[in-house]
Amino acid sequence: MASKVFSLFQISLENYFKTKFYLGIHLRMQPSEIENMYYYEYWYYVKNLQEHLKERNKQNKDQQEQANERTNSFKTPKMPKVPNLKTPSLKMPKL
Repeated sequence: MASKVFSLFQISLENYFKTKFYLGIHLRMQPSEIENMYYYEYWYYVKNLQEHLKERNKQNKDQQEQANERTNSFKTPKMPKVPNLKTPSLKMPKL
C-alpha cells in the first residue's frame, strides 16, 4: 500500500527538468524558488501552466486559420479564356 501512495508523487526527471527550465526561462522564476515549492503547489502550478499553454496554442491555431482564410479570399480570380480571334488583314495602298 505504501508503494502505491508513493508512486502517486513520482514524476519523471526529464519532465521535471523541462518544466523547471520553462518556469525559469518564461516565467522568470529562480531555481531555488521552484525547488522550495511543496509538491501539491508544484503540481497545481504545472497543471495550470499546461491549461494555459493549450489555450494559447488553440488561439494561435485559430488566428492562423483566420489569416489563411483572409489570404485565400484575396487571391485574384482567373481570367476567363478569350476565344481565338482572327486579326483583320490590313493592306496598305501602293504609292
